[in-house]
Amino acid sequence: MVWMRKLVQAVVVVAIAVVPVACAPIYTATCQNKLVTSSAGPVTDPALTEISGIHTGVRNPGIWWVHNDSGDTARVFALDSTGAVRGTYSLTGANAVDWEDIAVVAGATPGTGTIYAADIGDNPLTRTELQVYRVAEPDVPTAGPAVTTALSGVETLHLTYPDGPHDAETLLVDPATGDILVITKLLFGGTVGIYRAAAPLAAGSTTQLTKVDTLTYPSGLANAVTGGDVAADGTAIVIRTYGNVRVYNRTGGTTLWAALHTAPCTAPLPSEAQGEAVGFNPAATSLVTVSEGANPTLHISSLP
Repeated sequence: MVWMRKLVQAVVVVAIAVVPVACAPIYTATCQNKLVTSSAGPVTDPALTEISGIHTGVRNPGIWWVHNDSGDTARVFALDSTGAVRGTYSLTGANAVDWEDIAVVAGATPGTGTIYAADIGDNPLTRTELQVYRVAEPDVPTAGPAVTTALSGVETLHLTYPDGPHDAETLLVDPATGDILVITKLLFGGTVGIYRAAAPLAAGSTTQLTKVDTLTYPSGLANAVTGGDVAADGTAIVIRTYGNVRVYNRTGGTTLWAALHTAPCTAPLPSEAQGEAVGFNPAATSLVTVSEGANPTLHISSLP
């Protein structure tokens, strides 16, 4: 009966070998070129002329949080699904040197969220320190006039590179661990660094980032890394360049940077003059992109 036992073991091994790795639906749809893109509406608020980062709300799942690039004050805007501004929120005590990306992750209490605003841009490569501002996501009114107010309780996280200044436009926050990743930018593509600030990060702390990996895209302006996001359930990552979006699958227990070394699936972008922002919706069944410039259009690319 030994041969029978070995035969059963062989069958089990074969069965295990052919079980496919579970893939996030947004990743599968991107691989199969099935994303359907539509226009949600123009962002007509005259204060928003350089949208550089976008992220869905957690406390407000129907809201998109955005901010301007350099030249604005330290504030975030809440957009509804049509692109209308429902609220403008200044961050008390924060500065705005060159805000480039934003993330919102679930808080410790169910239904709450935490906003991370990333002041990480450095075109002239002169900054000795970066700042990421962390604040509780406020409740955004869905009806009535839009609000303008200040947010208190803003926490500053100071970050430094271990190897000198870099320009960066991409912030990823791991919803499972709270780790922060900064991905640097080269204007004409190539190999960029992935830097990690390991959680927990105390308010007011200064953390030297650890270079955990690199990310290589073909050379050319179209492949400059300009933004990214992690799905709320952590199962997918999207990285945006000027030319396209790359969606990565992430299995349980895999670090963000390890997932970025798996094969991505690429989708073309709708026409955007200078698009830098990208984000998942709460269920990670669609991607939203938007360009800098006056009256940009919110583009939604969804599962069929």
